[in-house]
Amino acid sequence: MLKMPKITKATSFNNDDNLIIKGNNLIALHSIKNKFAGKVKLIYLDPPYNTTKDFDYNDNFTHAAWLTFMKSRLEIAWQLLADNGTIWISIDDNESHYLKVLADSIFGRQNFLNEIVWQRAYAPINLKKTFSKSHDYIQVYAKNNSSEKELNRLPRSQEANSRYKNPDNDPRGPWQSDNLSVGPAVKENIYEITTPSGRKVLPPDGRSWLYPKDKLKEMINDNKILFGKDGNNVPRLKRYLSNVKGVVAQTLWTYQEVGHNQDAKREIKKLFNGKDVFGTPKPERLISRILTLGSNENDLVLDFFMGSATTQAVAMKMHRRFIGIEQMDYINTVSVPRLQKVISGEQGGISKNVNWRGGGSFIYAELMEKNMGYLKDLQKATTLDELDSVYQRMKQGADYDFRVDLKKYENDSARKKLSFNEQKNLLLKMLNKNQLYFNEANIDDANVRDLLSDSDYQFNKSFYGNGAK
Repeated sequence: MLKMPKITKATSFNNDDNLIIKGNNLIALHSIKNKFAGKVKLIYLDPPYNTTKDFDYNDNFTHAAWLTFMKSRLEIAWQLLADNGTIWISIDDNESHYLKVLADSIFGRQNFLNEIVWQRAYAPINLKKTFSKSHDYIQVYAKNNSSEKELNRLPRSQEANSRYKNPDNDPRGPWQSDNLSVGPAVKENIYEITTPSGRKVLPPDGRSWLYPKDKLKEMINDNKILFGKDGNNVPRLKRYLSNVKGVVAQTLWTYQEVGHNQDAKREIKKLFNGKDVFGTPKPERLISRILTLGSNENDLVLDFFMGSATTQAVAMKMHRRFIGIEQMDYINTVSVPRLQKVISGEQGGISKNVNWRGGGSFIYAELMEKNMGYLKDLQKATTLDELDSVYQRMKQGADYDFRVDLKKYENDSARKKLSFNEQKNLLLKMLNKNQLYFNEANIDDANVRDLLSDSDYQFNKSFYGNGAK
């Protein structure tokens, strides 16, 4: 069930609305699954790399726990992805090979498109004893990798376009000469071509001409084939700039092309008056390239490891629709404020490249906490008195594990002798982890309805399709 914070006044949800959800991403994914199944064009994920380092989020799983954590979320992601969609997952070498095997089992090995190497660092760290890591990976899967599957092309650079000239004033515009032969050879396209000078020419060994004989004759008559100034050269094709769709993406992305980690940190710090508010952002140019290749304007983009909201910021600037999900509290101090700055027209990141002037909107909602509130308070407690205070509140409204006997707990003299951490863990185990949030199916129960404002109630009915749209 979704709860609207005080700053949000939305009472209904339109399918064109951008959506930000605060809460456990697995539960949030389940909450949107029926509404968005098969409708997401691109999913970008930047999950915990499981490096054991201390970040703003948990990045210290056991290997098995990390795989289980990822599996449950990727399975739902696959259901949300459109038939012509793609999923892009950032990772480093701590779990990349295991992620590939896991993703193959969920998505299908035949749907693996490629692995991209992103140069995330531009200078070596000389304090390292073996290697200084300079790259991450991005694993890319298609929902349906058929023979017709094609990604968008990258825009051509001015330098590349400048190579096209028009020395003969061809009415079709600037052109560049290109090889007329291809390999491997197609038997029926191996034949002699007679140049204007009378020279007989065959394609190189192991290759054939690009076109059948009749088609090539038409192209010669239409001034689309070159034979050199004296008419004696091996024929070449006129490749017109107007017919060039763009550049096929390669699998090595350098920092000059898409930015590096320090670029990303500078982008965030610039938005927050020089403060280092988030440790592991991605540069906007990196996300922009992904969205360019895998989506078009008005397509729906999902990122359920939202972090600092780079994906959502770039999606807004590139006129994509988006869903973002984040559990950590920095969603309210970093992620949402960043998107508000984007709406106001901030000029960092890719803003100037896409001529961003501001605009757009999003709806911010939170999963309505049940046991999750008690769990978070227990985790924050630092003294036995604070633990007892949380427990007294738990007695009034918490859902317990079916094995819990409160009388036995309260009268257990041995329990009172346990250390602080042992008592905290005991209370954490008592909570029913299946009841961390309120379920939308119970929205009309009297005890739940009383907890909801009229606007929250109306919004949930609209979102889940049980009321006015």
